[in-house]
Amino acid sequence: MEARLPLNKVDRICEFIKKLCRKKSCTKRELLQLLGHLNFASRVILPGRSFVSYLIGLSTTVNDLHHYVKLDKECRVDLEFWLLFLSSWNGVNMFYSRQFYSSYDMELFTDASSTKGFGGYFKGEWFYSSWPSNIAYPDKTFSMAFLELYPIVVSAILWGSQWTTKRILFWCDNEATVAIVKKGRSKCLQIMKLMRKLTWCACKYNFHFSAKHVPGYQNDISDALSRLQIDRFRKLAPSAAQHPMKCPSSSDVMWS
Repeated sequence: MEARLPLNKVDRICEFIKKLCRKKSCTKRELLQLLGHLNFASRVILPGRSFVSYLIGLSTTVNDLHHYVKLDKECRVDLEFWLLFLSSWNGVNMFYSRQFYSSYDMELFTDASSTKGFGGYFKGEWFYSSWPSNIAYPDKTFSMAFLELYPIVVSAILWGSQWTTKRILFWCDNEATVAIVKKGRSKCLQIMKLMRKLTWCACKYNFHFSAKHVPGYQNDISDALSRLQIDRFRKLAPSAAQHPMKCPSSSDVMWS
């Protein structure tokens, strides 16, 4: 079965967003009108709900409907996200599965090593890499929450097309990462670049995601990949593909 958003409704939302993007500020009334449209769209595009919460918060910064709200950079990034997706969408989403599929169910494992790199495995396919120079740890700009989220986003880029209609429950032993994935937002701008990309993949490939904190959770396969221990990985997953998948560049992983 499928859920639909009429294309004339999609066009109206796009035009409204374009109108606001041309302004430096708008009235609270205009912002609430847009939120009404986006909340309606989010009934069909569930991952899009993450990109409504900031706009809701912005609308509460003034009291009266005729008061003006400054459309700051964070707001504009969210508006551009909606515009980019809606402009290329056909208005149809297939219904998601009723149940959540855990990382274990999916044979989907990701991990990050703060000093080495990151890696992921999905049903025999795999990727690994040392950290790009612009993310090289121990730069304290990048927390473990960021580092753990990074390979999750890479996995969505590489394999999201195989997750259509699924509800995916990412397992992670980092509580901060789990909280961010469940909420869909973070105050950290770098983490938000990852969350926007993950949400984009979910919208594009029509899957839904959440996360679960599993204390002490560790998968030896992804642990070996994140530590760049390929010989160890081969012993743990002898039936894995002969060659790894090419990792996307950091500029492709982080929404800009």
